[in-house]
Amino acid sequence: MIELNLTFFVQLVNFLVLLAILNYFVYRPIRDISRRRNEKMSADLTEIEEFTGQSEKKIEDYQAALDKARKEGDQVRTELKAEAVQEEKKILSEAGEEGSKELNAARQEIASERDRARGELEKQVKDYASKVADKVLINA
Repeated sequence: MIELNLTFFVQLVNFLVLLAILNYFVYRPIRDISRRRNEKMSADLTEIEEFTGQSEKKIEDYQAALDKARKEGDQVRTELKAEAVQEEKKILSEAGEEGSKELNAARQEIASERDRARGELEKQVKDYASKVADKVLINA
């Protein structure tokens, strides 16, 4: 059986004093460190979540800017292509007109050369005809 004498109470007081001392010097600092660590982890987690949110927003903004740039690029390319087609039509039209003018000029030059040659040939034919007639009449 347990005897409740003075030693028991001294040991009980001694235990309680030791418990108070350990609480003050060991357990309380450990709890404070643990609490601060939890607070720091919570703050870091909040900061990480904010950073993640900001990075996701920046990625979305980047994607939106990239999509906008692609659309603008497509639009510019389409406009430039349309301008090039118009320029091509204009150049082909001008080339056709110039070719037509050159062809008409060449036809006119050929026609004038033909008329000049015909005139000369008719003159020569008349000369030859009169010479042949003279020879036929002289020899007859």
